[in-house]
Amino acid sequence: MARRTVLLVALLAAALLITIAAPAGAIPPFGPIVTVANAPGGCTIDAVNGDATGSGQVTRGFFNFAGPGCDPDDIWFAGGFGTTWKVQQTPYRGQVLASDQGSGAFVLFSASTGIYLGERSFGNGTYLNPPRQLSSTAPGAVPPQGAVLAGGSNTWWAVWSEQVGPGEFAQTELFQAKTYGNDLARTQVTTNPDNHHQPVLAFRPGGGGELVFVRDNAFGEEPTHSYLRLATASGTTGAWAGSQFATVGINTDPSIETTVSSNGHTYVAWLRDGQVFESDDRSGSFQAKAFVSHGLSTGIAVSSGRTRVVWSEDGDGTVLAERLGSGGWTKGTVYPSASRLPPIVVGTTVLMASSHRIYARTEDL
Repeated sequence: MARRTVLLVALLAAALLITIAAPAGAIPPFGPIVTVANAPGGCTIDAVNGDATGSGQVTRGFFNFAGPGCDPDDIWFAGGFGTTWKVQQTPYRGQVLASDQGSGAFVLFSASTGIYLGERSFGNGTYLNPPRQLSSTAPGAVPPQGAVLAGGSNTWWAVWSEQVGPGEFAQTELFQAKTYGNDLARTQVTTNPDNHHQPVLAFRPGGGGELVFVRDNAFGEEPTHSYLRLATASGTTGAWAGSQFATVGINTDPSIETTVSSNGHTYVAWLRDGQVFESDDRSGSFQAKAFVSHGLSTGIAVSSGRTRVVWSEDGDGTVLAERLGSGGWTKGTVYPSASRLPPIVVGTTVLMASSHRIYARTEDL
């Protein structure tokens, strides 16, 4: 899951001006392919699950490898920049939900006994062991999903989904815990007869947090409605308030980024019926852009005045759309083969995976 949440000002389905993004020209060229992490010995990758973020020029993340000869519950750390990367098996076992870095590198993951938060120190690379247990609810038929923010002074804020109620496909609701602002133990965030899942987080411009997530009625079957909801909270209370963001079509796979100064902005990407959308509030209200696409995932990043949206294109590798300042969008293929990791954009770098490695390409600006 890049990465983070949305400032809500109105019912976006009614207020959004939707335009078709018509990229002109091409994105800047990409440099050579760089190996980030080879598959563990004897492992052939079918899929990589994980998350990574940037701090300065250093990218750090945590990953699972799945496929023949892989142990899908091993959690691996990878960190570096350029052609220099460190890869290390962590002491943690489970499924990576999210990661972020601040005073250390955090990983939110699920295991058979609940939800955990691990940490790798920057100084000597040691791990918090055992990790913090945030919830003792055992995962059910619907796997948990989650997001985490790393604050200053080794603080953090995590949100994740859990199944509640009886039945194999019981509804999912969101829960949170944090040390950012005031400490808060496991607390339920949402309550609704529908499901709530796919949460993504960002720090809110001016302070606090922003949360975007999916609400749908998929209880073991395809949903007939799937909305995006957006909410904000102060870091002190952790009490979320929000409303609908997108209600037309089947909306899934959100990602979020913010610029967090007092006059900062919020940027969101998501899929609607497989089409990639981006929306931000730089004009004073959210304006949505629809890309010609058939995406399988989204990632979004903002740096040095450039907005980047990356996605896995069904049958066409990894695609990046980019906008410089208030200019038009350009679009191009980062790599033509399908990625076995939902592509992650960190600054000018895109992380992907093949059958034998996680690899990266960086724009030559």
